[in-house]
Amino acid sequence: MRLTRSIAHLAPAALVACLFATSALAAQSDGDTVYPRDLLKQKPELAKRYQAVVKPVTGAHGWIADGGTQTPVTEVSFGNTDYAVLTSCKPHDCASQNLVVLLPANNAKQGEAVGALAVNAGDQGLGPNKSTITWLGEPGRDARRFLGAYLFR
Repeated sequence: MRLTRSIAHLAPAALVACLFATSALAAQSDGDTVYPRDLLKQKPELAKRYQAVVKPVTGAHGWIADGGTQTPVTEVSFGNTDYAVLTSCKPHDCASQNLVVLLPANNAKQGEAVGALAVNAGDQGLGPNKSTITWLGEPGRDARRFLGAYLFR
């Protein structure tokens, strides 16, 4: 089972529905669940790109260097590039800090690694009343839409 979603022409409501469907599925066709730390160990070229894209926020958010609390890797498609979706959050405080990174899935040289970090404040049970998003790399419009929606799913 291949978990590819094309979001280039999705309306916002459809994008959110795609996010929920994608995030609930495992990343491997053989049924094994793969977490970001596993994928990065298996593919050193992706690990280098991941480290480069998160480097601007690692110093201020030490949990990122340790991997944080991770969810299974999924896949999304933008145009002709498949991306692995790597997500994590601050351990014991997922509501306050969330990270999502898109890494080219099939060919490490195709497509850019991009991501976003959301730092949230003022959550009174209804979600944050203030959020700061730090864009990582240079995500295009479709990537920003996906990353932003993913951070606030």
